[in-house]
Amino acid sequence: MEQKNPVYIRLEYDESIESKKDVLSSEVLLLNLVKSIKNYHSIRLEELKIKAGIYKAVKGLNLTIKKTKSSFPFLKIPEKVKRENINGKEIKVPKEKIDRDLDSEVRQIQERLRNLGM
Repeated sequence: MEQKNPVYIRLEYDESIESKKDVLSSEVLLLNLVKSIKNYHSIRLEELKIKAGIYKAVKGLNLTIKKTKSSFPFLKIPEKVKRENINGKEIKVPKEKIDRDLDSEVRQIQERLRNLGM
């Protein structure tokens, strides 16, 4: 195997000073970049902790809403009668018939049957 011989070049004093300054300024920039990256990671970690807290709070709120909804009485509205106005402000809901009305309808039908001779 062949050994490589180092190549030396001669630099003037001013050139050597300038190159040292460039190397040192590059080091300073790299250190500032590392500092910025560490700062970014700490801020990102804090953001993720806050997001997790918000997620837990929303989940708890959703559970509370479901519990509250389950405690409300359920009102069954027939689909035929359910109608919304164009503005969405007015909802027409028919009143439930009272048992007396049902009894009176049954009596009327029985009277009609008697009149027919059955």
